[in-house]
Amino acid sequence: MKKEIIRSKRIGGTYSTTTVHATRAGGFVFVTGQVANKPGSQPTKEPHKVVELGSIEEQTVQVLENMKAILEDAGTSFEHIVKRNTYLCHMTDFDIVYKTFERYFTSGVASTTILANLVVPSARLEIECIAVVPD
Repeated sequence: MKKEIIRSKRIGGTYSTTTVHATRAGGFVFVTGQVANKPGSQPTKEPHKVVELGSIEEQTVQVLENMKAILEDAGTSFEHIVKRNTYLCHMTDFDIVYKTFERYFTSGVASTTILANLVVPSARLEIECIAVVPD
């Protein structure tokens, strides 16, 4: 099975210059956990400077826009996501995050939500997913 590394030039920097945005293998795309990196931002060794957005809705939209770019670069889209994991810092954000998901996910998807402390202190959520690549 061939493995392809995806690094999108359309999303913001991460906290590492070696970060892989996704891996495509065996007809699937595995998207690395995404935080709300702003487009055009550069990688930094100071994770607290990666995310500048404030509200949970703003961060959710930015994460989903980043994921959209990565999925498109990998040859797939939101409609082909088969699994989504969401990591929240505060369960009080759950309703806003899932309301925002309704704008991006037009059909159901297997999902898990976990309460977690994130590596990037300014991030209020992180999302990762697995998508199929359509034939």
